[in-house]
Amino acid sequence: MNEKFLALGSTGAAFLASLCCLGPLVLGGLGLGGVLVATFTPLRPYFLAVSGVLLALGFYFVYRKPKATQACEGEVCAPDSRARRATKPLLWLATLAVLALAFFPSYGAKLVRTPPVDAATAQSAQLETVKLRIGGMTCEACAGVVKYTLYETPGVAEAEVDYPSGWATVKYDPTQTDTAKLVEAVNATGYRAEIAGSSVRD
Repeated sequence: MNEKFLALGSTGAAFLASLCCLGPLVLGGLGLGGVLVATFTPLRPYFLAVSGVLLALGFYFVYRKPKATQACEGEVCAPDSRARRATKPLLWLATLAVLALAFFPSYGAKLVRTPPVDAATAQSAQLETVKLRIGGMTCEACAGVVKYTLYETPGVAEAEVDYPSGWATVKYDPTQTDTAKLVEAVNATGYRAEIAGSSVRD
């Protein structure tokens, strides 16, 4: 069996498993985030299982004890082929890649920086607050993507997104934006936003 195929296949499966979080982060600007979230979130455990099986097979075929053959010259048998030796580092690199992708939901939020807020917006006396119900989030990285998107929306002075509860609290300047634009901005990333209640003046 081709060990390189197993290494690359396991990495590919782990990548697919992580698309529920990587999709909106990397491809949200292309409008593909929603499709990826809806498609790959329920399949994540299966892709991770496939990754584990492919890696296990790869390690087995690379490190298994070879059967005794008569292809030995004199008293010394030929060492592992060059291809087999080259496959070992590839397999370990694939293992690291799979682990990084598998645990992405736990550290992905730290990779999403908060954009700077316009000073005039932050100091506006007309800020209003709205609570949004966010659907489709599966990890803290998802909350980071939603928060980043809200902060990039003109007129937003403050945004807090809580993944466990699925709520977002947004303070915004109504002269620059409105709740419909906030919902539209979140929905463009692939998540679903709904207004939880009417806006209230701070």
